[in-house]
This record gives sequence, C-alpha cells and structure tokens, in this order.
Amino acid sequence: MFSLLSYGEVLVDFLPTSVNNPSYIPLAGGAPANVAVAYAKLGGPGYFAGGVSEDSFGNMLMQALENEGVNTDFVKRIAGANTALVLVSLDSCGERTFNFYRHNTADMQYGISQVDKINWKNMGFFHFCSNTLTSQPMYSNTLYAIKNAKKNNVLISFDVNLRQQLWQDLSLLISRVEACIEESDIVKLSKDEAEYLAKIKQVDVDIYVQYLLLLGAKLIVITDGPNPVQVTCASFSIILKVPKVSPVDTTGAGDSFISGFLFSLAKSVEDDESIDTLFEIIEQREHVSAAVLFGANCGAFTCQKKGAFTALPHLTDI
Repeated sequence: MFSLLSYGEVLVDFLPTSVNNPSYIPLAGGAPANVAVAYAKLGGPGYFAGGVSEDSFGNMLMQALENEGVNTDFVKRIAGANTALVLVSLDSCGERTFNFYRHNTADMQYGISQVDKINWKNMGFFHFCSNTLTSQPMYSNTLYAIKNAKKNNVLISFDVNLRQQLWQDLSLLISRVEACIEESDIVKLSKDEAEYLAKIKQVDVDIYVQYLLLLGAKLIVITDGPNPVQVTCASFSIILKVPKVSPVDTTGAGDSFISGFLFSLAKSVEDDESIDTLFEIIEQREHVSAAVLFGANCGAFTCQKKGAFTALPHLTDI
C-alpha cells in the first residue's frame, strides 16, 4: 500500500478530565501527527516528519508515535528546545477551544536540511496543515518540502486546519494558504474555514471553491461537523451525509476523517486493477464517495472517545 508522510507538529494536548474539572491530562497530539498515527492504526505505512524536543515531553511524544506504529525515521530531535503545548477546553457538546504555548519550540525548527534527508521512494501522500505556515522560515521550509514531494510524483494533501491565534500577522494568512493550495492536489477545509477565507475574498463559499480549483487544487473536501460533507472537483460535485453521534470530544476528528479518506483512496488503487495511481483515483466519483464515507465513519468513531492518538480507530473499529 502507498505510504503517507505527514509533515508538521507533534505536541502535547492538555485535555480536561471533564467539562467542569480544572485538572488536565497530558496527551500526545498535533494535527499532522494525528494523521500519521491514524493512517498507521488503519494499517497503512504512516511516517511523521517534524522536530521533536529532547525534553521529557519530547521523549513521551516519540514513544507515543512509535507505540502506534508510526515510522519516525524523518523526525529530528532538537536539543535545547521546548515542546509545544496546547491547553484544550471542551464545552458541553465536546467542541474545543485552544490556548497554545509555542515559542521557538522544537516543531518550529525542522528545516530544509531535514527535508533533504527524506526518502520519497514509495511515498503516496505528502500531508501537511497550516500551522507550519505561521512564520516565514516555516512557510519557506513547507513550500520546499511540498516541491520536493511534487518532484517525486507524490500526491499533496493539505488540511487547512486554521489556528488564527498562532499567526503573528493575520494579513499574511490568505496569501500563504492559497500559495500552498496552488501546489496541492487534495484540499480539506471545515465549513467555518471555507467561510472565513471566502469572506476575506469577499465572495461566497461556492465561488471560492471554484477559485481554488482554478488555482490548481484537484479535489476540495469541505466538512461541517455533523452536517454533510461537500466534495468538489472539475468533473463532479457530491454531498454526502455523515453518521450521527453524540460527541464526547471532537479533538482529532478532522484528522481522523482525512486519514481515513486518504487510506480509502490508497486501498482503492490497491484493489482496482484498472487504476494505477492516486492521481487517477481522485477523479473517480465512486471511489471518492466511498472514501468520504469511510473517513466520516473514522471521524465519528474518534468523536466518541477522549484524546487524540488514543481515540483514532483501528480498521477493525470501522
């Protein structure tokens, strides 16, 4: 099966023990790391590329990645740096708010010299999020990694996953995000993110989606919590319902969705003898629809458990 390389941050989520309890549990998380773990737990070869501190939290994160079967060959341990931390608050519906503690942390110090050590052979997906676009050095390094992946015919998956509070200059957000969309094959947005970006452009969401296709994205996936998923490409547009659940904690649900979606696409190429590449499969309405439904089931499963890595499903759970 095609391998997935997820690029970006692994960090410590401090999750409340309950909605009204002020005590917190430290758990491994970070959107790109969640995707690598989720892909590995489903049975695919999942790799993580990012900077990890040599502090005690960094040791915990490395152990957590390896325990879940993620390949850490392209991780760089960063001496003298702290681990990024996130304080997560949950409301009564399991929805989250975040307070980030991230200043020159290990995840921000993964550079071009580390990217040059990545072995792209047999990689199917390169996946990343927008948290590596928030400073100029990280943005440049991310573009460098994307271009290296593209040179090696790797499909680019971009989960926009906006965390506006991490941006020192929000005026740069739209140009950096769109520069990455221009280089991406699959772009995932939440409905809120699509509306936010469309509002900056002063257009409605449907027009903005068509604009993203003109930029170069091949497949746009818009999730909306418990509401239907909208998928748009040049040749078709589909809207698919998702399972109804009572969420306990929505942490990692979007990461679980996108990893399940990508895993299903990879499995379809493996199973369908008439299709040779991932670039072909994302033009097939039937396979894309099946991948959305599989991803939605993964996301629904994750919503019903607390935490990130621990809440991501194995294939037997779906």
